[in-house]
Amino acid sequence: MNRRARIQWTVALGSLLVIACVGVWILHWRAEEYAVYNAAIREAFSGDGVSYSVILDRTEPEGHFGISTFHSKKLGLPLTMRADYAAKNLFRFHIAPRFDLPNPFKMVRQDELENVFGPDKANSPNSNELKALLRNSWGVITLSRVGFDLGRKHAIVYAQLTYCGLCGEGTYLYLAKEGGVWHVVGRAGTWIS
Repeated sequence: MNRRARIQWTVALGSLLVIACVGVWILHWRAEEYAVYNAAIREAFSGDGVSYSVILDRTEPEGHFGISTFHSKKLGLPLTMRADYAAKNLFRFHIAPRFDLPNPFKMVRQDELENVFGPDKANSPNSNELKALLRNSWGVITLSRVGFDLGRKHAIVYAQLTYCGLCGEGTYLYLAKEGGVWHVVGRAGTWIS
């Protein structure tokens, strides 16, 4: 192999290594992401009459290519936040149960929900227990990964709440970190039923 070919291979491998490291850095879960989740659930999906939260154990973004231009403009999202959100939400991820919520919560799998709401509804003890938990909550909360701005002072998360399998809402929640605490400062709905 001549010198030019070795340089080309070195540059190619080095570029792949940089891309892989950036990918791992972007996709890595941080405690700040759970702080955003806690604020989003606390402020958007908790209230009087809610004594329990039921949360889907996998992320599920709205759409597959990031946030729509309409929703981005409505919330005034910077390009860096949109890019961070899009990169993190290319795939679905398992959400670890690391929440710090005002009420107890249960993480549920999609197949458990299908046993409760699907066409082949099961009447098992697990299904009956989940139905009882859902009566004490507002429904099942589904979350996307969180997109941050460069200063990590603002965040965007897609969240949806479904009840009985048919009714609910989906919305982008725009959060700001004020005094070290995250708060929802904007919403842009995507659907309601």
